[in-house]
Amino acid sequence: MGNFEDEPIDETELNQYLEEGIQMRDLVNLKKAFLSLDTNKDGLIEYDIKKLGDINKFDLPVQEPNGKTVINFDQFMKIMIDNIKTNDSKVILLTPDGKESDATIRLILNHTSGIVDGEDSFYGLRRNDPEVSLLDVLEGRTPYNKRRTASEKQPGTEFEYSDAGYCVLQLMIQEIMQAGFEEVVTRYVFEPLGLKKTFFASLKTIELREKDHNLAAGYDSEGALIPGKYPQIPDLAASGLWSTPYELMKIAEEFSEAANGRSSFLHRESAREMIKPTENFSWVSLGLFLRGDDTVVSQGWGENGQSMLKLNFVTGEIAVVMINQNPDVDQTESGVEQLTSL
Repeated sequence: MGNFEDEPIDETELNQYLEEGIQMRDLVNLKKAFLSLDTNKDGLIEYDIKKLGDINKFDLPVQEPNGKTVINFDQFMKIMIDNIKTNDSKVILLTPDGKESDATIRLILNHTSGIVDGEDSFYGLRRNDPEVSLLDVLEGRTPYNKRRTASEKQPGTEFEYSDAGYCVLQLMIQEIMQAGFEEVVTRYVFEPLGLKKTFFASLKTIELREKDHNLAAGYDSEGALIPGKYPQIPDLAASGLWSTPYELMKIAEEFSEAANGRSSFLHRESAREMIKPTENFSWVSLGLFLRGDDTVVSQGWGENGQSMLKLNFVTGEIAVVMINQNPDVDQTESGVEQLTSL
């Protein structure tokens, strides 16, 4: 993995990965380099390595599918700290038979609250489809999510990855702050960190960014542009984060500084709380996955891209890979994870 120091790139090893069929389009970040990949008319992969001096040319925002990257807990702690004293506070979630569950904010963050997403949910909503509200999603009133959000399993007993759980947190933030989720996070997180190309993609924001030709379009596994170029994402907290490899590295670097007590943005206690293993599920923490005692992983995969962020919070090494094509296989098979370990 790499940090913000100049490091050479092993192009021989990179070529080996490419020759093994890692098909990617347009944008990949590797160590301190930005790698622009595309296929030529003969179907061969072409690439060009650029240093950070050229980031304006290659650093277009890409959707972070299922974008629960390190920023989620940062924003949650900063926004909610004056309103909810602890992430062990209960959330009013009902069981299918109408009883109040024991789900907490912590259990939602680590995907053990008992919420089960609908089958084939949180996928395939197009920009020209009728607009879907967050309440529609939570109530299961749309094909985007046909399952009403409820705590269907005993909280704390099973890991069940849930986008709907993050919709619950999004609604909480909006209700407490009396403002849109995108507006709140921009004010309390993106602006203080100086992030210009990181945002949550409401339909309005996508339209404005598209006019500036400042977005990487999504491609399916066959290399075809997805309908509408970008999906409609009503569940912003779960799947609506857009960013660039460089700015994700900035977020990760700030988190690493916080974990080591050197950040004025996030308290050390909050950062350490985020990377504490979950009881009975030692490989997951609050919104992140753990690799050993020193590395956290955030990853996403959607119809228009795939990504992975690795951070060693002991050494400060960071690796980010983002692609704007759905490879149809997970990160271990697509080559994305291999690239983060170069």
